[in-house]
Amino acid sequence: METEIQSLGLETGGEASLHEGFLEGDLGPRSKTSLRMHYEAQVSVIQKQIGNLEEIRGVLGLSQRKMAQLLLVDPSSWTRWTKQGDEAPPHIWRALQWYMALREKIPGLTPQYFIGSNPQVLHQKALQELDSERQQRKEDMEGLARQLEDLYCERKSLTEEMNQLKKDLNFHKKMSIVILLISISWAAVFLFWKGL
Repeated sequence: METEIQSLGLETGGEASLHEGFLEGDLGPRSKTSLRMHYEAQVSVIQKQIGNLEEIRGVLGLSQRKMAQLLLVDPSSWTRWTKQGDEAPPHIWRALQWYMALREKIPGLTPQYFIGSNPQVLHQKALQELDSERQQRKEDMEGLARQLEDLYCERKSLTEEMNQLKKDLNFHKKMSIVILLISISWAAVFLFWKGL
């Protein structure tokens, strides 16, 4: 095979580029399918979004055993994946991505909801927490609506006061002009009278 490669003008030093896209550890070279390469690319994107396996476990505050229960895998699988540098299958990464997204959308959702023996009780608790949060947000919205109404009333009164001040200013301008004209006319009369 090396002679074929050399006859094509390729050097044997470029073996790394020749084996790119092949699975390592197999007896013979077996190519990765485009689908597998696509999944691996998705896994790297997910890893950048949510971190590595141990970081995720730390964020969730779970032991390795509880993390394995959450993912429905044997604890030895979790240990193997973390020792091999995050070599978990793509579906595990996708499940973690979905779980982290759900956790952001539903704050009351805890790992115990999925791990616990009686999910109905945890479901009710999560619903109660969501209901109390919804009630709190409703009260906050009502308070904000009252503040907005107060601001609107204050704006309206300030606008009316400003319009009144504009009217007063116009009146005072006109009065100043009248007083100035009267003063000028009296000064002219005084000068005319003094000149006689």
